[in-house]
Amino acid sequence: MPVVAAISMLAAAGAGASIVESLAAVGQASGVARSALIYAAVSAGHVLGIALLLGPIILADLAILGVVRTLDGLGVATLRLTARIGVALAMVTGVLLLSSKPAEYFINGAFLAKMGVLMLALSNAIVFESRIARERDGISRIQAGVSIALWLTVLALGRWIAFV
Repeated sequence: MPVVAAISMLAAAGAGASIVESLAAVGQASGVARSALIYAAVSAGHVLGIALLLGPIILADLAILGVVRTLDGLGVATLRLTARIGVALAMVTGVLLLSSKPAEYFINGAFLAKMGVLMLALSNAIVFESRIARERDGISRIQAGVSIALWLTVLALGRWIAFV
């Protein structure tokens, strides 16, 4: 896996140490690494962000695929806006959760896989957003199907982190 190899090379060169140290400092300063209550609150925020992301994006993608026919353009746009709010919340809380034990996460295969698939899902969303204003075609439908698969994979890998 190229992501794992790149991080291993950075760590071997000492470049990753400053990232891990910086994240650990955030974990200490925010309290997420020191307090079970703060960690639980941040974790709940992460789950909320995921819910605000996945529910709306899957419904919007299903509408683009023609499976859900009751959503009009305004409904799909509202769902996409809600998904953007969800991704922002999930990313902020995700970084805080990462800061609780950065050294452990950076050697966790499920975490590294999740980050790789997350980058693919976000890239697909960015390309989709740039295209959707111009055209709605077969490529948009393919991207919607890919989007569902990628986001569900991110979700599954996120759950898997705790068990690896």
